Amino acid sequence: MFTFSNFKHKWTKSSFPCDVPLSGDYKVFVNGQEVSVYACRISAYPFNAWWPGHQRPVDQTEIVSYVNLVSDEELKIEVEPLTKKADGKIMVKPYSKGIKTERAGNRIVFSLQENGAYVFEIDDYHGLLYIFNNKPVTCETPEDVTYYFGEGVHFPGKITLRSNESVYVDKDALVYGCIFAENAENIHIYGNGLFDDSGEERFSEPCYEPYANGNVKLYDCRNVRIEGVGFMNSAIWCVNLFHCFDVEIDAINVFGQWRYNTDGIDVVNSQRITVKNSFIHSFDDTITVKGIDRYAFESNRDMLFEHCVLWCDWGKTCEIGLETAAPEYKNIIFRDCDILRAGNTACDIQNGDYAEVHDITFENIRVELESFYTLHCLQKTQEQVYTKKDEIEIAKILRIRNERFREAYAFLNIADAKSDIPMGDKRYAGVYDIKVKDIKVYCDEEIYRQYGSQCVIIDVRNSIPTTEYRDISVENVMLNGKRLCKEEMRVVVDENSVGTLSVN
Repeated sequence: MFTFSNFKHKWTKSSFPCDVPLSGDYKVFVNGQEVSVYACRISAYPFNAWWPGHQRPVDQTEIVSYVNLVSDEELKIEVEPLTKKADGKIMVKPYSKGIKTERAGNRIVFSLQENGAYVFEIDDYHGLLYIFNNKPVTCETPEDVTYYFGEGVHFPGKITLRSNESVYVDKDALVYGCIFAENAENIHIYGNGLFDDSGEERFSEPCYEPYANGNVKLYDCRNVRIEGVGFMNSAIWCVNLFHCFDVEIDAINVFGQWRYNTDGIDVVNSQRITVKNSFIHSFDDTITVKGIDRYAFESNRDMLFEHCVLWCDWGKTCEIGLETAAPEYKNIIFRDCDILRAGNTACDIQNGDYAEVHDITFENIRVELESFYTLHCLQKTQEQVYTKKDEIEIAKILRIRNERFREAYAFLNIADAKSDIPMGDKRYAGVYDIKVKDIKVYCDEEIYRQYGSQCVIIDVRNSIPTTEYRDISVENVMLNGKRLCKEEMRVVVDENSVGTLSVN
C-alpha cells in the first residue's frame, strides 16, 4: 500500500480557498505516480538572537520542499529537480541507510525499503527536499475521537485537551492550530497529517509559560501518546512536556522550523518518557531535558530517545540542561540516532543549576559533519548581517560544562530555585557515570583535508572546583569507518576535569 498527502481546502463560502504552498523546486514520482510536493520555511543559516520583541525576519530563512508519503511497501522514488542541476553532488540522508542513487535523464532515482524520514540534497542543504515515508496510522472508529480532522484544510486554532480526549489527523488533513493540555491524563494525538502553528504570534520572551504555545504544550499530564503526526512552523519550543509522566512519542516529524527558540522537543522535570522513530529538525536545540524552578522538586528520570533522525541548526542536538533545577537527572539514554547536523554539539551536558546528573548514556550515535555547515553567529543588533558563509562549523561530539544558568540569564530576573543541596556541597552540579560509546562520525573530504581526525572533538570542563565530576567514559569512536585512539582526536579537559575522563 502506498499513498500520499494531498491538501485541498474545501471552503465554499467564497471563491477564495486557502492555497497550500506548493514547491517550485521539485517534481517527485513514487512507484511511477506523481505526488504532491509542498513548500515550507527553514533557517537559511545559523544566525540567532535574544528575543528582540518581534519574530525572526524572513530574510534569514529560505523555502524548501517536502512530500508526505504513507506506505507499507518498498518505494521507487524519482526526484526531478527544477531549479538545481541533477549533475551536482547528490545526497540522500541519513547516510547510515546506505541509499544508492542513479541518474535517469533529468531525474534522480532510488529506492526506500524502510519507513522513516529522509533528506534529499544537491550540493548542500539549501533547497532541500524532505521525504517523509510514514507508516500508516489509522483510525478505526472516528466517532470515538474527540477532535477528528478528515481530509481538507482546517483552522481550529488552539485545541485544549482534557482527560480521556484524543485528536486524529488524516493524511490529507493540514491543521492550522496547536495543542494544549494541563492536568490531563489518557491523551492520544495521532494520524499521518500535519499541524501548522503559523497562525500563532509570539509576543514575549518566556518559553516556560503559556504566553505562546508552540505545536504541543503539555503541563502536568500523564499517560500521553503522540503518534505519526507532523508538526511545522512553531511559534516557540515545538513539542513541550512540563512535569509529565508516562509519555510515548512515536514516529512524529518536526520540520519547517525557523522562528526564534524553536527547540524540537523539550522535556522538563518529567519521568518515564520515550521518543522513538522520529524526525526532528529544529532551528534551536533539538532534544533537550531541562529542570525549572516551578518543578524544582521533581527529578528528570527514566527517559529513552532512540531510532531518531535529528538535525540542529543552532545550539545542541542531544542535550542535558542548561537549566537543571532538579534533585537529579538519572537513567537518560540517547541511543541509535542519526545526527544530520549537530549544531555546535552533538552530545551535550550543561549542568547550569544544582542537579546530580548521572547514569546518562549516549550510545550508537552517528554524526554527519559537512563542510557546507557554517559557523554559529549571535546577532547582537538589528543591523548586523550574517557574515560566516565561508567558515566551517565543526560540531563537538561531546561537550560537558557547568556554567551557571542564573548568571548567563540574569537579565531574565529568574527567582532562586529551591534546593536542599547547599552551594558548598561537592554534589552541587555533579556530573558522573556518563557513558559515550559506539560513536560513528562521518566527515566529507574538505573537512578531512583541513582538520584530519582532529575534527572529532571531546570537550569536558568543570568550572566549579567543589563540583564532583567522575567516571566519564568515551569508548569506540570511529571516523569514516576507522576507529580512533585518544591521541588522534582533539580532547580538551581543564584542571578540574583531569582524571575524570577516560577515552578508549
